[in-house]
Amino acid sequence: MKYLVLIANGLTDRPIAEKENKTPLQLADTPNLDRMVQEGISGSVQTIPENCQTGNEISYLSLLGYDPEKNDIGPAYFDALAIGLNLKDGEIPLCCDFVTLQASHNDMVMKDYTAGHLSCKESKNYLNALQNQISDCAVNFYPGLGPHNIMVMHSKPFTKRLTPPNELIGEGIRKFMPVDDQFKELIYIINQAQIILHNHPVNKKRKLENLDSANSIWLWGNGKKGTLHPFEKKFGKPGSLISASLLFQGIGKAANMNVISVEGATGFAETNFNNKVKATIHELQRQDIVYLNIAGIEEVSLKGNIDDKILTIEDIDSKVINPLLKEFSKNNDVKMMVVVNHMNSAVDVKYGTDRVPFVISGKNETNSVNKFDENLLDKRNNHFKSGPDLMNMFFDIN
Repeated sequence: MKYLVLIANGLTDRPIAEKENKTPLQLADTPNLDRMVQEGISGSVQTIPENCQTGNEISYLSLLGYDPEKNDIGPAYFDALAIGLNLKDGEIPLCCDFVTLQASHNDMVMKDYTAGHLSCKESKNYLNALQNQISDCAVNFYPGLGPHNIMVMHSKPFTKRLTPPNELIGEGIRKFMPVDDQFKELIYIINQAQIILHNHPVNKKRKLENLDSANSIWLWGNGKKGTLHPFEKKFGKPGSLISASLLFQGIGKAANMNVISVEGATGFAETNFNNKVKATIHELQRQDIVYLNIAGIEEVSLKGNIDDKILTIEDIDSKVINPLLKEFSKNNDVKMMVVVNHMNSAVDVKYGTDRVPFVISGKNETNSVNKFDENLLDKRNNHFKSGPDLMNMFFDIN
């Protein structure tokens, strides 16, 4: 038996008053996901443990079958692993995201944590400027993917968690800026970066074109260094992972999984679904377990784009679920699960800790539920208290 786990970021949401108190998932036309529910087995899972903050570093670990509380590792360490950084003694990595801040009457507001879907080329130009012009600090910048990059500095580990920018959409940033003495150098770096970016010719050109500029960096992702138990030893089967997320790629490498890069995969709603599907089918020909991550809905949710969220859900159903179901209809030896990583509200532009739905195809069981949506959370049966419990069931681990 072969296994495919499709993690679809942020499909679930809150009811929307102006949309007849329905969620985007309930409003979307999803015949393929619905057919999986009607023919298969479905339920819900708690991917975020009660004592953990909500974030992809938690839900991804959970759905790979690892207990996030026992594997408390900083996201930046996974990012560093994803791009092959060898950290020296005394160095710590931080996620370095280019963002767009907007002035308010007494603060700066986090407007866009992607700086307008900053391209890799633009991002490298900015990184070069920061590397060449930031002074009096021993820091190095490394390109990641688009607006999301890595900064390495010499420092003792910080004792407080730095808040990710995607948790701050619409928020004034002042109360989230670290103020302890341990963060003085960090604030100095951010202040220098803002001046450098303000004077950068690419940003000046963007302003002339009435485009949002990448006017600041946001540093986060600190935490403990650690390792993961190899995935193959954990489940007795080798696995591959397909994702545009550096974080998820790094987690996969930490678990000794085969990490696949897909041309045209962006992590945004505008991505190459076709290449991801092809890569998934190819990997299932050579591996027992494949994880496919589709993350685009997360970004449109965190920007409050309700209609775009509905359209992106429909794209995933038609461009990803449909061709995969057609392919596997020829081969009954593939067991496929679709599961949400964690709730992501386009209403509140925040993550949530709510349970999330899953569906497994190919069971041919009588099922009273006929749609893949938040109503699956109310089912009394098939509720799993953790991601590891769900994965153990799926991979038939006792």
